[in-house]
Amino acid sequence: MRRILCALLPLLFAPVIATAAPTIAIISPADGAVTNSTTVSGTFTADLSDPNNPIPTVDVNGTAATVNTTAQTFTASNVAFGQGPNTVTATINAPDGSALASRHITFDSVAPTVTITSTAPVDADDPNSTHFASVTVQWTVDDPSATVALFANGFPVTLTDPNVPSQRVQVFPGQNTISVHATDAAGNFGLKTIQITRLTVCDDPNFPASNAGDPNAPQTYTVDRTDDLADPNPDDDVCDVRPDLRDPNDPNAPFVPPLRRCTLRAAIQTANHHPGPDRIVLGSRVITLTRLGADEDAAATGDLDVTEDLRITGGSRDGAIIDGHKLGDRVFDVADGVKLQLVSLTVKAGRTPKSADPNDPERGGCVRSRGSLRANNAAFLNCKADGPGGAISLEPSLLDPEASATLTCTIVARSQSKQDGGGIASDGVPLTLRNSTVSLNSAGGRGGALSAVGNGDPNNPTLTNVTVSHNQARLAGGALDLGQDADARINSCTFTSNAAKLGATLSTSGTGAAAVSNSIFGDTSKFACDVSSPTALVSMGGNVERGSSCDLTHPSDLENVDPKLGKLATNGGPPTHALLIGSPAIDHGGTETACEPLDARDVERGDWPPFDDPNSPTATASPPFCDSGAFELRTPKP
Repeated sequence: MRRILCALLPLLFAPVIATAAPTIAIISPADGAVTNSTTVSGTFTADLSDPNNPIPTVDVNGTAATVNTTAQTFTASNVAFGQGPNTVTATINAPDGSALASRHITFDSVAPTVTITSTAPVDADDPNSTHFASVTVQWTVDDPSATVALFANGFPVTLTDPNVPSQRVQVFPGQNTISVHATDAAGNFGLKTIQITRLTVCDDPNFPASNAGDPNAPQTYTVDRTDDLADPNPDDDVCDVRPDLRDPNDPNAPFVPPLRRCTLRAAIQTANHHPGPDRIVLGSRVITLTRLGADEDAAATGDLDVTEDLRITGGSRDGAIIDGHKLGDRVFDVADGVKLQLVSLTVKAGRTPKSADPNDPERGGCVRSRGSLRANNAAFLNCKADGPGGAISLEPSLLDPEASATLTCTIVARSQSKQDGGGIASDGVPLTLRNSTVSLNSAGGRGGALSAVGNGDPNNPTLTNVTVSHNQARLAGGALDLGQDADARINSCTFTSNAAKLGATLSTSGTGAAAVSNSIFGDTSKFACDVSSPTALVSMGGNVERGSSCDLTHPSDLENVDPKLGKLATNGGPPTHALLIGSPAIDHGGTETACEPLDARDVERGDWPPFDDPNSPTATASPPFCDSGAFELRTPKP
């Protein structure tokens, strides 16, 4: 008994150790925070010394938290919060007591709504396209506290003023992706993305897609030979000249056909048999036409007769060349009502054949069209015709009253006509020249560069961003001759170094007339204009003339001044005459008639659009807005 009492004495008189009450603290979210998170985390303290005691539990607004006893932390996920102000309460229950902690937060799980309200300027027919090198983007965000970021093609755009919901953004040729990002105080992310396509004047025209699986769909024929063989079986819809390569003296001799089988001539023959529109891919190669025989209309010999709608695409204007100097005929003859597109290639050295009727000489040294002609990034060089149209002759269509011609980013040069239209002759066909150069052509009659007879329609022909220089005519209109019913519209064009007995720049006859704006008349002749009536030439402002014979009467026109032009050169596009420093044409255009958004080289006009504030699509500015002529001098400016 004594031994038992002795053993109990240390226990009876041992000191009593008091355990501290548990504590709990919320770490995240912070007190007063604005958050979109439904996770609450924190720390706690509790007596965990007795392994037999139950593990403490933590409850956050009715949601059980996961407890880490080693680190003495807790995490509660998917806590139910209502939109707006909330009180977060965390409670710990431990064997030695309980505790709670609370804080106030604002819960926001709604992403800000972003709206792009406008992009300007855009194409009139397509709000998702523009011809400009930059556009102003405007947006709204329904949460004024949100932080906004702007991206163009994945790259951040620095905002001129973060408080102004508008920014000028550079865009590149082709499709561009513009995104407005908005992040609110809670971290919610809103996004609005638009696609805008920058169109350049020299873009490839639209054309129906090819579908080789459908015999009636547009077909594509790929040229892989540079010689001028014809297709012996064009009716089989297969471009193949190889059967003609057999030994004609021994048709039964062994024959291994070469791999290359399709010439340009054979492709056109095959396309003529197949209902159009079709396309021919020329690639980058020089093709010399050699099959003589002008009196033929099936493209087997002589010129390339096009009798079904067709597009021919080369690799580039300088790399794909169709040469007719050995042909003794023009290069292309487009049948009545047929549409021909020539893209990224050069046609050269065609020559009209001798006509059976000396009083009706053949027209069109490189192209004669009685349908519709489209040329884009093309060139027509060194062509000769006995009749009108040294390079191109446009004749009215009997089958297609809507037939027309459009030449874009095209060069017509070094061509000759013994009659009218050293470069182009248009006989009542609606003609548009844009971002093009007509140079070094000559006519034995009228219109060294262009001779046009109208059809009663306004703005025919239309010249925009066109350089017309170093042309000459024996009689009149060294650059342009406008005949009966021609009603030309000329904007942002440059005329210089043209020559003729009458009207080095322009001559009119009958009811021929022209309205001109933002253009340079730089020919040195005292008689740059020879018009048939005082109202034949109407100025719409912004013009610069070296002399005064054109009688430019608009108050904004300049007469008797040197436009100070550089030599004809490839200044990054079709050949143009650059403006030299000090030229009076600098910033002289746009005083009355709107500037073209781009110059002849697809370079954005330096002061266009005329925004006082570059981020305001509605602000206006006082003229001038752009340079007169086809070339815009960007830098330096005096």
